[in-house]
Amino acid sequence: MRRLRTSVIFVGLLLAVVFVRLVWLQGIDSAGYALAASKERLGSVTLHAARGSILDRNGVALAYTADARDIVADPSMIRPDQFDAYARALAPLVQQPFGATRRLLMPKSVDDRYSVLATALSPSVAKQVEDLKLVGIYTEATLQRLYPAGRIGANILGAIHSDGSGAAGIEQSYDSFLKGIDGSVNYEIDANGNVNPSGLIKRRNAVDGGTVSLTIDQDLQFTAQQYLNDAVRQSGARSGQIAILDVQSGQVRALASTGGFDPQNPTTIPNGVLDPNIQQVFEPGSANKIVTMSAALERGLITPMSLFSVPDNIDVGGVNIHDAWWHPVQRFTATGILAESSNVGTLLIAHKVGEQAFYEYLRKFGLGQPTGIELPGESAGLLPDPSQWSSSTFANLPIGQGVAMTSLQLASMYQAIANDGKRIPPRIVLSQTNPDGGVTVAAQPAAVTVVSAMTARTVRRMLESVTLPGGTGKKAAVPGYRIAGKTGTAQQIDPATGAYSDSMYWDTFAGMAPADHPRFAVAIMIDNPAHGLHGGDVAAPLFKEIAAYELSAAKIPPSGSQSVLVPLTMK
Repeated sequence: MRRLRTSVIFVGLLLAVVFVRLVWLQGIDSAGYALAASKERLGSVTLHAARGSILDRNGVALAYTADARDIVADPSMIRPDQFDAYARALAPLVQQPFGATRRLLMPKSVDDRYSVLATALSPSVAKQVEDLKLVGIYTEATLQRLYPAGRIGANILGAIHSDGSGAAGIEQSYDSFLKGIDGSVNYEIDANGNVNPSGLIKRRNAVDGGTVSLTIDQDLQFTAQQYLNDAVRQSGARSGQIAILDVQSGQVRALASTGGFDPQNPTTIPNGVLDPNIQQVFEPGSANKIVTMSAALERGLITPMSLFSVPDNIDVGGVNIHDAWWHPVQRFTATGILAESSNVGTLLIAHKVGEQAFYEYLRKFGLGQPTGIELPGESAGLLPDPSQWSSSTFANLPIGQGVAMTSLQLASMYQAIANDGKRIPPRIVLSQTNPDGGVTVAAQPAAVTVVSAMTARTVRRMLESVTLPGGTGKKAAVPGYRIAGKTGTAQQIDPATGAYSDSMYWDTFAGMAPADHPRFAVAIMIDNPAHGLHGGDVAAPLFKEIAAYELSAAKIPPSGSQSVLVPLTMK
């Protein structure tokens, strides 16, 4: 009897457990299990959105997305004696070495049925793979990002990561707008894993990314790049940069630098600076002297004909500053100080302006602060706060040493003078076009008044003397046009000594054309040309080439007047 009672109790408990579990499944957690069962019989496919295009100001495609194919293998379908033959046939097409291709064909486990041999190949190459008719080798539809100009403008466009997200440049800054929204297709599958043709299919279409139009001109970008490469090679320099702005809008027309990378080829992308024009700073040398002249003119301290007795050298704050050439005490006009690039004369004028006022004008010209351009990683440059100035700081800043800027900032300074004293922070995005066709034109930033229109025009006339006989930038002159600009030669820090070098320089030229009715401003930096060449030897002739091309391309007629010859010295 005891054994019978025990058995009855056990069976009762077992039935109770089953009952409670049944109630739980059918009542309390029925929805959860129904969902799990539903998931087991549902399949899903992602519909990838096409990344939007990047265009130049004329609608030329600089980056776009096109159809492509991935090459994949099912290793379980390939016999071991076929590995070598498959690898020999496929390696040239998938652009992989024979050994690497062979390893991808070999199964990594007993249930390995998927191996990617190559991604984003062109449809024509994929067709060659398909024509081989190799068992276990397939192609899958995908998308590829194309940059038809290669390295030209790559510093602006940037690149994308392997997952398709923006990694640098405009691709990074406008990633959320360019990438779009992926869609999906959900479908039912049977017990064997096959699609149930009579089952429910839910489709959510992908929304492709929008289009970003830039302010740059691809032809000008290409030409500037070629001229720059030639100048750097011929001068034996390490590198160089060019920034070109539209005077009236502040829009970037070109940002060129040597080196660069091919966004189509990840192996060429450097680990360091990707866009030197906004990320790499340099000391501008005498190109910075427009700050001193502008401040002195604006405050009524000088006129273009003001006379100064300028010695060969001067002691300022315990530092001896000298001109680039020896001369006896000479009576320079203010224009002559600028045209012949006298460091000593510039410091005599700067001390009339005063340290605090001079610093305020540096800030007005945009130094020590980012421009706000729509590109990642922009440097603000280096401008010491007056609280950190030593006794010798004011001996260096007016002549362009001890302050560092990007080529874009330097171009923006001259854009202000070319635009009658109003600096418009440079921008590189022209508009955005939504997938539905709606266009949003980028707003132009508010102008910053640096100096009055009268002062800016006076500075322009003085800068014209730089490109005339007797000036340091006469090699920048373009026949038939009035040209205004300034050369610069700044000593670099010798890494071995930590002091300024007597053999390594940054050579610069910044200017505008035509000077009588400026249309564009250009800043050029050449990094350490060989043989002691100065800004007037390398950067100025490069400006001439760029200016002559752009004046012709923009169909700007020759100047209808002659530059006013201002005496540089007086007896």
